[in-house]
Amino acid sequence: MKQTETPNVSPQLNAAMESLLAILANPQTTDVLANGPQEWWVDNGSGLVLEPALNTSAYVLAELAIFLVELGERHLDQAAPICDVAVGLKELPVLEALGINRLRVHAVLESAISPLTLLSIRVHRAKVLHLADLHASGMLDDLKLSQLQTVLAERQNFIISGASGSGKTTLLRAMLAETSQLRTVVVEDTAELLPVEGHVVGLQVRQANTDGQGFISLESLAQQALRMRPDRLIVGEVRGPEIAVLLRAMNTGHLGSAATLHANQASAVFGRMRALAMEAGFTDRSFESAAALAVQKVIHLSGTGSSRRVEWVGSFQW
Repeated sequence: MKQTETPNVSPQLNAAMESLLAILANPQTTDVLANGPQEWWVDNGSGLVLEPALNTSAYVLAELAIFLVELGERHLDQAAPICDVAVGLKELPVLEALGINRLRVHAVLESAISPLTLLSIRVHRAKVLHLADLHASGMLDDLKLSQLQTVLAERQNFIISGASGSGKTTLLRAMLAETSQLRTVVVEDTAELLPVEGHVVGLQVRQANTDGQGFISLESLAQQALRMRPDRLIVGEVRGPEIAVLLRAMNTGHLGSAATLHANQASAVFGRMRALAMEAGFTDRSFESAAALAVQKVIHLSGTGSSRRVEWVGSFQW
């Protein structure tokens, strides 16, 4: 058996895993996507390009998707054909030799939802990046570096916004590492931020079991996190009622708390937060009152791959 082979799975799945790991071994690889078994795309830092070396059969692609999801202790089947999961060193030890801390895997099984099995893999490298590294790479200019250092020194609460792939998680991890002495509790739908240097612990949403029981939401995790004596609360991506818990934490002495938020423009962040707050039971007035006190800075990113950059650091105008 080869070093990358996994026992108790088919030879075809082992071959598919071996091909996938060979692609992941490239330190520039950030994303691997499958639009069905015969259309694979890889981003090595310069955008997505086709990668025919990963082509396989529909059966093996489905087997691969189910295998990766089960590694992360979640399930993928016809009853639950969509899943998002994190796979780390504990679940797949071979990642360590590739310089990878974690894979975020999103899978859609061939079903009534999609005529093809779809797989999206985001790669999180083991190297710990600090703000100085992001400055050297061009993601931050001198002014933005100084502004972010001030945000951290003053323990301002902040939101990092941007489109998918713009570097929100990379920047947030780097900012947390700069102030590693703070006890930080991270809550995420699917674990991506950890590990981070310092006094940091993390909680991840639990999927319901096959009987529909046992689901633990991000909102519930955020509430539990406040009972864990955090200096700051971090929400990996705010996109639902957990925004209420985040705003409460930011307004009750948990200085330096933060979250990421999907938004294509900095000007859209306020409206996006308002919409989420409305869903969580806020009125316009109560949201504006809470957010005005809670959020000191918005940090917006643009671009993808090697063109990612911090575009704007500022405050809402109330």
